[in-house]
Amino acid sequence: MKDKKLRLDEILVREGLISDEQVQDALLRQKAQGGKLGSQLLYHHYIDEAGLVRALALQIGCEGVVLSDLAIPADILKFIPDRVAVARKVVPFQYDIKSNVLKVACEDPTDQNLIDELNFVAHGTQVKLYLAAEVVLNTVIAKYYLGHDVSPRNDLLLELPEETAPTVETPPEPPDSTQSPPAGGAGAVLLVSDEESSGSLLQSLLERDNYQVTVTDSADAAIEIIGDKCFHTVFVKDTVSGDYIDLIDRLRKLSPKTRVRYYESASALLLSDEFAASGEELLRKNLEIFTSLLASMGNTDSNHSGRVGDYVYRLCRRLGLPKKEQMLITNTAYLHDLSRYYYGTAEEESYRGVIDLSIKLLQSIGYSPVAIEMLRSMYIDLKGKYTRRLPIEVLGGNIITIVDLFCDNVPSDQKLSLDKFDAIKKKLRDLTGRLFLSEVAEAFTLMVQEEILTASVTERYNQVVMFSDEKESLSAAELRLKNEGFRVVCESSPERFVALYRRARPDIIILLLQKDLSEIEAFVDSISAQGIDIEQVPTFLLADAGHSPKLTGLLEKGLHDVISVDGTYDLLVIKLKKVRQQLEKRAQQQRDLQSDESGAKGRLTDMNLIDLLQALGPSRKTVRIIARSYVPDKYHLELYLDQGSIRFARLGDLTGAQAIYEAIAWSDGTWKVESVSPDALPECNVVQPNESILMEGCRLLDEKVRTGQLLHR
Repeated sequence: MKDKKLRLDEILVREGLISDEQVQDALLRQKAQGGKLGSQLLYHHYIDEAGLVRALALQIGCEGVVLSDLAIPADILKFIPDRVAVARKVVPFQYDIKSNVLKVACEDPTDQNLIDELNFVAHGTQVKLYLAAEVVLNTVIAKYYLGHDVSPRNDLLLELPEETAPTVETPPEPPDSTQSPPAGGAGAVLLVSDEESSGSLLQSLLERDNYQVTVTDSADAAIEIIGDKCFHTVFVKDTVSGDYIDLIDRLRKLSPKTRVRYYESASALLLSDEFAASGEELLRKNLEIFTSLLASMGNTDSNHSGRVGDYVYRLCRRLGLPKKEQMLITNTAYLHDLSRYYYGTAEEESYRGVIDLSIKLLQSIGYSPVAIEMLRSMYIDLKGKYTRRLPIEVLGGNIITIVDLFCDNVPSDQKLSLDKFDAIKKKLRDLTGRLFLSEVAEAFTLMVQEEILTASVTERYNQVVMFSDEKESLSAAELRLKNEGFRVVCESSPERFVALYRRARPDIIILLLQKDLSEIEAFVDSISAQGIDIEQVPTFLLADAGHSPKLTGLLEKGLHDVISVDGTYDLLVIKLKKVRQQLEKRAQQQRDLQSDESGAKGRLTDMNLIDLLQALGPSRKTVRIIARSYVPDKYHLELYLDQGSIRFARLGDLTGAQAIYEAIAWSDGTWKVESVSPDALPECNVVQPNESILMEGCRLLDEKVRTGQLLHR
């Protein structure tokens, strides 16, 4: 049962797990010490772990786990890298090999971004999240990943968390249910006006719609009022006394999402027309089109200005800036990057020099002073300033700076892996407070990380399992493949490699072996005997240049290719990308075959007859198949399936299974599948089951290859 409308304390009291007095005491402790309410209750033994997990699961509507009851094996912990487990506060605690599901404890099982990230790093498994109590989760992470000698049951917490969530006051009385919420959603509004009549009228209108309105007559008084409070909207009359610019900057620092309306009169406020969403999008697209045309005229490889502008626009939206400020900052970003192109030289650029030239040009044409100040605010040492107030010029300049540096260092045609982005994140953290504002750096980091994860999740057929007999040999190849967008898991232990293959179900296998010829052949035979199907899973062998020509005999055992190790791995990358394309095309054809009732077409080079029959058999469809070889004197194969089972086959004078055996060798040609009614099926001339025909066909095909009798295809 899902209790969205109830608070945690209400659920705990309703379920009889704690008393009202214990709730009040925990709230007072929380106010003084910080942390979560549930953590306070658990830490002071007002409730046990099982009771807290039960209540939290009811509140969120998910499954929970009592971690202190579990002893987690080391091989389960290895599913999630240490740094990911600590950073994301997660602990894997169980793996089901049959369903390939990894169970992971966390604080918020509804976090889809967390699910995507863990699916990405957890060796090809499907991750299922379970809710755990915060204090126990922290202690388990400390024990298993940080090496602290603690027990989740006896020492529930190393210490109460110092980084606190917002203080929770005693729960207020629920609002009067007879009052309907305002259309825009109720919130706090600050009205700074020195006009009694219009100010009172605006206050009355807002309060009628359930907004909590605070009124003052000067900007300085408003600064005292806001303190650390966040407002939905702040209205500032242009005639009020005091430093209203300071007021606006402080509001922006507290919450960039706060809407600030600076107005001349009540009528102007009511009649003003802000950027509409459609107009905003049109302006942004026009900027992108304009810079694309300039890029085409300049014969540049990519629209770099469009990329910078797009990142800046998305970052402004993520920060929740008002639309007018979004467009001003985005427009300035496009202008700056155009200047980089037109003022830049072949020598190492001086960022400040280009910016100064841009400022002089914009000043000469009377451009917006705010945009000019944004350019002046780029690449400046913040020296820890702007902790209380944040001018729009500084915020905009900082947003453009972080995007500018990112785009300058990460080419548009280069895929950014999570490993490489980790290094970028570290650099951003090091520069935060000096070159970057913390709120800008954090928002940009999350935005790019989500972009990488989304791209990784949508990229299919790129799971690579790599084995090497020398662990040090894996690093260079692993790094190159990850930078090319492949998900790579490496092993140097034969036993763990076989277990990983069974668990991860990889798309591609790479063997990097630095052994003698006989040892390499013996290793390939050994893993094949243990169930690694090197014929069905494309398998590449990387070997020394001197060994490679002597290992081609392994191709007859099912290896996809033998490649000489040259240190660059360029040839390997090319071949892996081609295999990935083939896997995707074949999978799409199989999906078409199983879903398209009107029929499907394909080429035998992409999906041969064996693959075609294996795909159609489980679908239990009644179809007619016509396969043709590109060799002119070959007859076409006519084949009928009755609910997935082969019923009839004919190829020239050959009929039944013999016709299929003849056509199995074709690798160049086409095939077509079309649905037929059961009444249209010819008289049966095939009695063997599909599996027997395909196995015998493969045996005959291997025999023809070995004896050189393979028919022309």
